[in-house]
Order: sequence, then structure tokens, then C-alpha cells
Amino acid sequence: MLRPVDLVMIGLLLGGAAFTFKVKQDSETAIDRVGELERAIEAEKDAIDVLKADWSLLTDPKRIARLVEQYADQLPISPPSPESIGTIADIPPRPAIPQSPRTKTIADLIEGQFVDTATTGSVDGPEDGQ
Repeated sequence: MLRPVDLVMIGLLLGGAAFTFKVKQDSETAIDRVGELERAIEAEKDAIDVLKADWSLLTDPKRIARLVEQYADQLPISPPSPESIGTIADIPPRPAIPQSPRTKTIADLIEGQFVDTATTGSVDGPEDGQ
């Protein structure tokens, strides 16, 4: 004999099972989609590598010089010079490396001029008096 409470519990159980099944299916779909995207990204990276190799082959100065010699009578071009690419002055300066306001050295640590205030979980800090 089923009581109303039993029917409610069976309904909740079936609802929970259906919800769990739907979440499982959605997660498997999402995992499949992530796999497809990862494969697509790898394919694009491979294509980029091939294009970079092609670009370096096509812009090889020896190849360009050889083509200039081969077609010099047909085209009004001259052999490329390093100045046609750029000069040293065209190279931007290296960005400055930020310096910390107080550089600690081993000599400072030995002489006691620098106190390391970093506290770790296993070592008590200097303010603990140890």
C-alpha cells in the first residue's frame, strides 16, 4: 500500500535521477566540444608553423638575390641591401627592467643590515622574537 509520502519520495527520486542524467549528458557534450576545440587549436598551430616555415623560405635573402639575378633583365629591380630592411637606429631600445627599491644581497643578510620579513607557514616571523 503506497502512501502519499511514498509517492512524493518516488517522484523526487525520479526527478533527481533525471536531473543527474541531464547534467551527465551536458557535461559529456561539453567535454566533446572541448576536445574538438583543442584539436582545432592544434591544427591551427600546425598551420601557423607551416606558414612561418614558408615565409622564412620565401624571404630568404639568398633566394631573393638569386631571383633578382635571374629576372634582372625583365624587371627593374636591384639586389636587396641590409639598409633596405632597416638600420640599427630603427631597432627600438630594450625596455628597462624594474628594480626593487631595496636589493638584498647575501652580504646584507650576513651583516644583519637586511632582515627578511617574509613569513612562511613553517617558520615563525622575526616579530615573534625567535
